[in-house]
Amino acid sequence: MSRIPVSIDPWQPRAQSLEFEGELRLEDMPRLRSEALAEHPLRVHVRFLLERGSLGEVRLTGTITGELWQTCQRCLQPMAWQFRLETDAVLLPAGGSTEGLSEDEDFLELEEDGLLRPLVWVEEEVLLAWPLVPRHEHCEPAAGREFEPGERGDNPFAVLEQLKQKPPRDGGGS
Repeated sequence: MSRIPVSIDPWQPRAQSLEFEGELRLEDMPRLRSEALAEHPLRVHVRFLLERGSLGEVRLTGTITGELWQTCQRCLQPMAWQFRLETDAVLLPAGGSTEGLSEDEDFLELEEDGLLRPLVWVEEEVLLAWPLVPRHEHCEPAAGREFEPGERGDNPFAVLEQLKQKPPRDGGGS
């Protein structure tokens, strides 16, 4: 098992069938660092393998696990988001064709120089899986309910309903 390098040439035979594993540091992932809560630790562990597929394609398979802290959008308190992401993607050169891949098959297009940058790939995978609206499973909103069921006094739609119920004024002149 090898440490995670800054970049890998996946087309080199010596890079294939090597397993890479390691813990990533907060400094390695600037976009995650800006999204996660600063006062809590960021843990990301990655394990991946480059290998030839049955059709001769180079595949990137692996697992990304970790824990990130973010703000619950309901109660506005810190919460831990624990994740486990499984990946299996076909590597394509920059501008490579997806012809021959099925619609549900994942692919990863490499940069112009043809190198895989594992730290960038891991960071993008985690950001793609990041919950759009993170919430604790059971929590109360930070602010109380704006309206109670059946309440009509402060409800702006109650005013409209009252206007609908008033008889129209006779606007005609004599």
